[in-house]
Amino acid sequence: MPSKIIINHSENYRERSGKIRYIIIHCSKFTPEKQIEILNEYKLSTHYIISQTGSITENCPPERVAYHSGESHWLQSEEKSLNETSIGIELEAPNLGQIAEDFTRKQYIALTRILEKLCNEYHIRPENILGHSDIAPARKIDPGCGFYWFKLYRKGYGTWPNMKQKHPSNNEEELLRIIGYDTENLVAARYAFCRHFFAEEVIYNPNLQELLDNPYPKDFTPHKPAEYMSRLKATAQAFQNARQKRYWYMEKKSKTD
Repeated sequence: MPSKIIINHSENYRERSGKIRYIIIHCSKFTPEKQIEILNEYKLSTHYIISQTGSITENCPPERVAYHSGESHWLQSEEKSLNETSIGIELEAPNLGQIAEDFTRKQYIALTRILEKLCNEYHIRPENILGHSDIAPARKIDPGCGFYWFKLYRKGYGTWPNMKQKHPSNNEEELLRIIGYDTENLVAARYAFCRHFFAEEVIYNPNLQELLDNPYPKDFTPHKPAEYMSRLKATAQAFQNARQKRYWYMEKKSKTD
């Protein structure tokens, strides 16, 4: 964990009554200072903001609920938003995470250090580290296909498919639901999956406002359908396997217990 965190606490929060289960990774094209200005304007908040230089700003203490996820669902959750059960982390990314160069080595270092602290303190399982587009596929694009999820996975955070282990189902919607996606809008869920696990299927859009207004192509079908299904089956199996694992830090008392 970095020795110094910049404290800039928002007034936009509420006390937390539920257990923290998720960490949601976001991105914004703006600097941390500008992000805070915009969040305040819209009465929103997040827990942490990581700049491209690796500096970390705490916008809301993790024991409080920040307003970062909006309408969101995972694993057929009944609540309208995951705010109550999640911690939000914003990353500065000038192209909204569409290219790998949006994220710096210093950002990844800062992110993995803060993930280590949060997972240990709040008993957050690795498979519950997700992107905003995972939990709100019809609305959100972040952290984008340029975010290197596999880099996090190698550090022990997140889930990644083992292509040698695949779920037996051939039903696309069932596989997406096993992973956790809300499939009410199947095309949006399909594209969100590709953003996270099959980035070569995602189309780069230099018009950032158009991208925000149209988070996914309404007629999207994978250009490589066989490879897409293979990746989907392996990812569904990876999530099933991950949910069966036990972790040493889960045995300790959580800060929200």
